[in-house]
Amino acid sequence: MRARVGNRVGLCLVGLALVAGGVGLLTAVRRRPGAALIDASLIDGSTLDTHVLDDKPWALPLLAGASMLIALVATRWLVLALGWGRIGSRTGAGVAMLGVALKGVDGIGRISVRLVRDGRLRVSVSLQKQADPRQVVRRLDESAISRVRRAVGRADALAVVRLHVRRR
Repeated sequence: MRARVGNRVGLCLVGLALVAGGVGLLTAVRRRPGAALIDASLIDGSTLDTHVLDDKPWALPLLAGASMLIALVATRWLVLALGWGRIGSRTGAGVAMLGVALKGVDGIGRISVRLVRDGRLRVSVSLQKQADPRQVVRRLDESAISRVRRAVGRADALAVVRLHVRRR
């Protein structure tokens, strides 16, 4: 499964869980309009059986640590899924010009161009199994990168090119 599909499925599941929780709370409030949602006696511990954890003093810190770990992993995943960690902005003109420059080369999978904050270009080219990497590198070196630089308006920008060759 591709990463973006997994991220979308995960975000969908988190959204459905939040919607289900909200609908559950709304139905609980509508069934008992004057009642409180949380019983105050649960907070002060008067109805809780505190003897359950007396013989296991490690259980509460373990539960707290596991909860924190799950919360940190979920937060990291959400930040990466939303794309907040990505650097730079995509340039449609750069992608179009790169596509024109690589026209006629067999086996080009995906191409992307990002303009990074410090004025550099990040060019990513994904090749399929049948592509000739030498031909792609030669075309990038001869004309493609200079065309992309002119298309984004940065003729003197440094370019970092990532070439990903698929094996299967």
